[in-house]
Amino acid sequence: MATQSSESAAAPRVARQPDGVGKRVGDVAEITVLWDVKPGGAEKFRRNAAKIQEDAFHYEKLVGTVHDFRVTFINNDTQAIGAVTYDGDFKPYIADIFATAAPWFDEMFDGVLEGYPGATNPAIVDWLTPKIVEADMWYVSNPTMTVEDTAKAQKVTEAFNTLLDTVSS
Repeated sequence: MATQSSESAAAPRVARQPDGVGKRVGDVAEITVLWDVKPGGAEKFRRNAAKIQEDAFHYEKLVGTVHDFRVTFINNDTQAIGAVTYDGDFKPYIADIFATAAPWFDEMFDGVLEGYPGATNPAIVDWLTPKIVEADMWYVSNPTMTVEDTAKAQKVTEAFNTLLDTVSS
């Protein structure tokens, strides 16, 4: 009979979000969304991809809880997958992204996704939620590190490296 190693026995527990769809480990959660794409929608998205990518840094910094977000067109551009890893609970995250980054979502998805009501439409969450598919397997490397924790750790590392460089000069 195989026994679990102490490393795997200490692995954090993957659970469902307590207030919505998606997986969660520690402070970090995920959602994956499967959308139907309008004819020509993928081409429209790709024409604007450089601007969308540039704006990502602005809006995701405003939101402040997103580890990563990606959009991928599949099935001959008839569907798109949106996948995000974020801090916290589902409902506050969803409310925050549409309150904070609505112009960016409209820039990405208006004229691209079938039935997209617009990010400021009160029905946006009702439109989005049934399109969320829970991951069958999901891994996060640092489940207790929020985006804020990661930014702090990076600043400490940079300061420490600067100190070491100064001392060694």
